[in-house]
Amino acid sequence: MEENRTANFSIGVIVVGICGLVLLALLWLLMGPVAFVNPGHRGVEVEQGRVTGKIYSEGWYIYNSITKDVVDFDTRTQIETTKADAASQDLQDVHTEIAVQYRLDANMFSDILKTIGRQKDVKEKIIDPAVQETVKASTALFPVAEIIKQRPLVKKTIEELLKQRIAGYGVVLEELSIKDITFSGEFTKAIEQKQVAEQGKAQAEFEAQSRIAQAEGKAQEQKLLVESLTPLVLQRLWIERWNGVVPGVVSGSGSDLIFNLPGK
Repeated sequence: MEENRTANFSIGVIVVGICGLVLLALLWLLMGPVAFVNPGHRGVEVEQGRVTGKIYSEGWYIYNSITKDVVDFDTRTQIETTKADAASQDLQDVHTEIAVQYRLDANMFSDILKTIGRQKDVKEKIIDPAVQETVKASTALFPVAEIIKQRPLVKKTIEELLKQRIAGYGVVLEELSIKDITFSGEFTKAIEQKQVAEQGKAQAEFEAQSRIAQAEGKAQEQKLLVESLTPLVLQRLWIERWNGVVPGVVSGSGSDLIFNLPGK
């Protein structure tokens, strides 16, 4: 009986030990020398703190996790939104919200890791500072009134400067959008007051032009009326108004006769 208990205990220990070894092996495979590179990503190999230049494509790999590491990079398009404060050429405050659509050049992943760092470092160290710098440089080229009127040109200027600024870091700019442009409260209020004044001025000018047109029309009407009162017209009017009674007073001769007609 005692021997059976000892044998069963030994078998249990062996089973538990085997299960533990299997579990440790699974954990070692999952957390140790196995690298998973997801779709749309690439892995950069680092050996003993040195970037080797080897790039892992999509899939899974077994490697020596004691001396090596695989750093993940996303090859897909990224979108970052940044707020930037700047000044116009005439020193008015300009507040913008810029959306930057970009991707990393897969051929430069090793260089990016060497000189900049991991993926998140690209945004913090390259994209955000470059946007701030190019927005300030671009808005300073335009008076504030032109920034309002020529928004597409301002966007193009920022986009071209930013593209040049980040190209050398392995960042490809695909699109830039100005989501919003605002100005200081004082300037916005001044613009509103100016618009109200211009609208009032335009209304006053319209009313003045309307009165002038009416006066000119009336004068033209009177002029045409005077020009149309020929002797024949006057005679016709006299005949239309005559009630058959002989005029009391007659003056003139021929076609220049003037009659004092009694009223109807």
